[in-house]
Amino acid sequence: MVKRFECLFCDHCCFFEEDFEMPTVYPWEKRLLEEEAEKRGLRVEFMPLTVYRDKEGRCAVALYRWVIRGYCPFFDRSTKRCVIHDNKPLACRMYPLLVELPSGKLMLSGKCDWVRRERGVERLLARKPELIRKVFPLEFEAAKQAFIEMNSIMRFVSEKGLERVSSVEECREVYDIDDYIARYG
Repeated sequence: MVKRFECLFCDHCCFFEEDFEMPTVYPWEKRLLEEEAEKRGLRVEFMPLTVYRDKEGRCAVALYRWVIRGYCPFFDRSTKRCVIHDNKPLACRMYPLLVELPSGKLMLSGKCDWVRRERGVERLLARKPELIRKVFPLEFEAAKQAFIEMNSIMRFVSEKGLERVSSVEECREVYDIDDYIARYG
């Protein structure tokens, strides 16, 4: 039987070199992170990642890429702890689980020291996926919540006939998806 996940505070989840490694956040998480950064005098940067456009040229950003080069600004390197642990986004709460959105494909990060130390855990969970929620209970709940949020967004996008566009450059007006829903939903 594989053990329950226990963070080793290795810091791999808080250090980013490549764009694809950087967390994706929902607009409401982006706003929370901006507030937390402002309180601490930190700078955070986000890039629209998943954008949908309506027939009038208005766009709704469903996901942002949180642009982090190096260590996360909320990572305390001396204690190896997150200073906003209680307010961190779903992408951080689910680690070392990774969920591909919108498909919902669940994966394990090979960067995590615990995953690497527990040899064979990936093969075991691939054979017995029902164990994922036992090995990663809190992380699984965060991944599930991220997937539910995306499904809700995708349902709205489909019902309203919005089309995915590659950038906000193609937009007349730009809104966060929750603001767009409140205005035009």
